[in-house]
Amino acid sequence: MRPFLSIMHAKAHSWLCELRWGGRNKKGAGNTIGEEVEQVNSFLSRAAICSKYMSKAVRTDMLTIQASGWNKRKAANLEQTLAKRYMKTVQKITEATENLEKLTAELSLQDDQVQQWVFDVQQWTTVGNERRHKLRKKIVEEKKALEDAITEHNAVAGEADKLPPPNELLAEDNYSWKWECHGDMVQKKKVYDKVMLLTRLKEEAVILVHEVKQHWEYMRSVAGKIDHLSSQLSEGITGQSSTEALTERGREGLLCVLKKQLHKVKAQQAMARIAYQCILGQQTVSLDDSSEEQPSDSSSSTDEEL
Repeated sequence: MRPFLSIMHAKAHSWLCELRWGGRNKKGAGNTIGEEVEQVNSFLSRAAICSKYMSKAVRTDMLTIQASGWNKRKAANLEQTLAKRYMKTVQKITEATENLEKLTAELSLQDDQVQQWVFDVQQWTTVGNERRHKLRKKIVEEKKALEDAITEHNAVAGEADKLPPPNELLAEDNYSWKWECHGDMVQKKKVYDKVMLLTRLKEEAVILVHEVKQHWEYMRSVAGKIDHLSSQLSEGITGQSSTEALTERGREGLLCVLKKQLHKVKAQQAMARIAYQCILGQQTVSLDDSSEEQPSDSSSSTDEEL
């Protein structure tokens, strides 16, 4: 299992840990903040004031009611939530693109140089902890030997021939250890963060389009199942199928409930279609054309549009 740090917690870690495991730098993470579970737990914790003095069974029932309410509210507003998230993501993509172009213009970087800097930062994080510890130990020993050699040389050399301390000597030669973050690495990380943010936002747009299609297919399947049950009950009422477990009046009542639920699902479909048409445009027409869409097709089409 590979670790994953939320975008907030990752900032509290070292650069190597943040770049390797931070949510902004993990492929496929999208624009998630990594705190979704904490948001649900925060909602459920509202019952802690009263459930603290409840018995175990009553506390379980209270938490179940709250979780059911969370799921019901989420299902009722899912199309609006997805639409808002998609619109915000598209806006953030534009802003992130402008910020990246502004930064590259300030640093006078070309596209190939930007890719090289991203590759340099990624390579900087590939050294393992054990290997890095051995290399650091070796560097300390070599710098100590260099310092002793410079001290011995300066003791017998004249004032004009004396050498500066090891750090100044290495700095004059533009030499930097691989894991020490000098000014060059700071600039590279700034560009790297901008590139990763733009990449995650584009992934988020693709994920949202896929979730929109999944939600639409779910509503279609629910409507189809209710319609199928209604047709079976209608045939049972007319004597074409056996529903011996229910009386004639019971089948009529159940049929009425199913029709009411079907009308509710159809109304939610209509609202979802309006919401999705506002953000996807003509892509919404394809939701009715085929019930089985390949995620790769939707991802590629969205990438082209973005």
